[in-house]
Amino acid sequence: MIHLRRHMLLAVLVLLLSLFAPSPARAADPPRGHSCDPDRLAGAKVTTSAKFVHRGQDTSVLTSVTDITVPAGWERTSDLLLDTHAPLYRDALRCLLGKGAPVQAYLLGKPYEDAEWRLKPLSVKLSGTWVAVHYEAVNWIQGLGTYDVGLWTLTAGKGEWEIRLRAPPSLAKATWENVRVRLGGPAAMSAWPPPTFGEDRTELSWHNRTQIAVPDVPDVAFRPPAAQQWAALTQTDGDAWQALGVFGASGAFGGVATAVLAFVAGRRLRRGLGRHPLPAEEEALGGLRSWSLVLTLITLVAYMGDDLYRLLQSRFGWKGDYEPTVDLFSALFVGIVLCFFGRLKRRLLVVVCALAASAAALCVAAELSRSGLLPTSDFEIHGAGLGLAVLLDSLPVFLCCLGMIAGGQRLLIPGGRGLSSWAQVWVAAGTTAMAMLWAFVSLGRSWERRSWLNDPVPAAVGSPWVTAYDAWWWWFSANALPVLADIALFLTPLALVGALRVCRAEQHDADSFTPNAVERSVFVIFFAIIVVPNFAWYFGFSGYITTLVLGLAAAWALLAMGQSRSVLEQPTEGDSPLGEVISRTDRSQWMRLARHYRELQARLHHPSPGSAAEQSASQEAVEREIDRLDQCLPEGVRPVDLPFAIGPMATWWGNACRCAFIACIIGLPATGLMYWIDFVRGDSWGVMVENPTGFLQAVLEIIYWHATWVGGGFFLGGLWRDLPGRHGPTKAVYVAVAFAVPVGFHQLIAQITGDAMQGTIAAIAAFASVMTCTGLVMDLQTFASERRYWPSSAGLVVYVYQMRFASLAFCLAQLVALATIWKAFKEGGPTTPPSAH
Repeated sequence: MIHLRRHMLLAVLVLLLSLFAPSPARAADPPRGHSCDPDRLAGAKVTTSAKFVHRGQDTSVLTSVTDITVPAGWERTSDLLLDTHAPLYRDALRCLLGKGAPVQAYLLGKPYEDAEWRLKPLSVKLSGTWVAVHYEAVNWIQGLGTYDVGLWTLTAGKGEWEIRLRAPPSLAKATWENVRVRLGGPAAMSAWPPPTFGEDRTELSWHNRTQIAVPDVPDVAFRPPAAQQWAALTQTDGDAWQALGVFGASGAFGGVATAVLAFVAGRRLRRGLGRHPLPAEEEALGGLRSWSLVLTLITLVAYMGDDLYRLLQSRFGWKGDYEPTVDLFSALFVGIVLCFFGRLKRRLLVVVCALAASAAALCVAAELSRSGLLPTSDFEIHGAGLGLAVLLDSLPVFLCCLGMIAGGQRLLIPGGRGLSSWAQVWVAAGTTAMAMLWAFVSLGRSWERRSWLNDPVPAAVGSPWVTAYDAWWWWFSANALPVLADIALFLTPLALVGALRVCRAEQHDADSFTPNAVERSVFVIFFAIIVVPNFAWYFGFSGYITTLVLGLAAAWALLAMGQSRSVLEQPTEGDSPLGEVISRTDRSQWMRLARHYRELQARLHHPSPGSAAEQSASQEAVEREIDRLDQCLPEGVRPVDLPFAIGPMATWWGNACRCAFIACIIGLPATGLMYWIDFVRGDSWGVMVENPTGFLQAVLEIIYWHATWVGGGFFLGGLWRDLPGRHGPTKAVYVAVAFAVPVGFHQLIAQITGDAMQGTIAAIAAFASVMTCTGLVMDLQTFASERRYWPSSAGLVVYVYQMRFASLAFCLAQLVALATIWKAFKEGGPTTPPSAH
């Protein structure tokens, strides 16, 4: 035992000596104190350019490309080859680029974040005696102000924009081999120092300049195109035009116009009844009327609520910036209105109101107690507030999703069976969870981009990370509110379809083989507000009025053409439309008549074997039978045209639902393609993943395009018997032409003004492809009873159209549409990022 104690004491003594003994000296880091001295980089070579793209963009795009070649003997060369998160790597790049902030600089108040976008990572390549650094940066001019992009600084003013080289101090004695400015269209108003090379007055260059000092830094002033200048002006905080821009009255115009036209459609349906509405009809029409008013309220709150707050703030001199808080309460208000409109059960409504009241009380308590518990407070959040911020912003999203699900169910199937209350809650909760997860992940990616050259700072109160976290969730509701309002707009087609389903005249009138005049006017409104896209923006203001009016005109013109050329509208002997006469007969009778007519045609072209006299007599008998059948129908109408004209279903409503379902299935690839073109293609995905409302934007994008295809199918099927053309694909082509008129006119205006026009050609091609395929499937389903006589679907297609050339022409048309989509699929650049607050 004594020996054991001695050994233990000896071990403790050795341990103490090892702790306090001096450790072996480590090799000292190479001296870096003077490595950023301009004399150390006097042998470096620099090439940099600033390129503007105005035409074809909603907002001007500034791209900076810089190549720096540094001698391999520079002390910091090895640091450039380290991981991008290594402090030595970031310190070396700060030295070369003259941007970023170490911890000491941040503590002294230097800006910490870098707002530029780098869609391609900075690359470093060591080759022999040189190290090459390639650095690209880009930014969108979404408002007047100052933008630092790469080695350039843009000052966007109301009159002129000025682009100026920001030469890093460490490269002041380097050789600037080529400094180039491409203005992208407008000519320079001034340039200093005088450029050594120029082309078309829009491209200026300075070659082989050394010893760049502040007075001799290249500086160019120019006047941007009017379209992009006004777009920036309408998005500038505090400018008088902001209230009329994309997030103001212009943004609200689409929703208000849709609500007004939906209200007009409901009034026309009510008057078209010619009697007091039945209870089911009153329910559907009342829902449509109420939704028109609710949609107007939601749109005005979402797009103009913050403008009203700024007006009152300036009028009454309110202190503090509570605009994000106003947007949060506006989103809560919209969610509550949607939940009440959806007629949730009383218990759920009580829970909804309790949650909203608790959130409001918590915000007020945090503000009065001067606590950093919520981002709405004047004090930076910390502690439990980091989690409460996410929960607080998730509540408006949840209430809006729940209200939209319940409201859509009420409008589409009033009084019918649908999702249970708990199913609605779970769907809304799942959607909200995905939206908040996306926002949280995008915060990390955004922070990684903005702090790419800065030393990490501990996540304590007042640190850059906590400040960015606070601002991210403070502005989340402001960013989400317009997106939620745009998603809610797509309850309008459900309201129109629900009202048509209940109030259509064919339920009570046996002779109503096609929509009457009132119902056709509803289809015209449906086409204009649902099928025709709303993406026309000119000079920063909405151009929806052009596509809306042209959509209404194109649909009316199509129906007017169908009144004179439609097969079923041709008059019979009693001046009654052919469709009215046909509707009184059994479907199987005219299907047998069409089959018999085709058999007669086959016998006429392929006579049976026999003598010449027998063949002649047989052909004469066949011709007399064909003439007799033709004489039973109006001039120009053949018996074989009847199945194509009537469609696969017994009623026009059945055709509308069947055609919409077919378009829903066929349109899935088209929706995927349009989503890829808008959000994934090229560098667009890199921008999308940093959007705090990216998931909601993705949901809106999918609903937007799929509603276009399904709405087009519903329009095609509902008016199948009124449209010109004998076959389904021909009818679909006429609908595609009506779609192309407003979209093509927008393309023409955008070409003239220089505004954005991405996706217009692809949208026309995709719509034409989906509609013609839908028309083909409708014809095949019309002759579904003939399928058993043919070994393959291709044989049935040839039999249905009786012309191989027609089938080949249809396939060629599809190939042309797909080629157009593929061309648009490959072209274009990233979408504009969300506005930064």
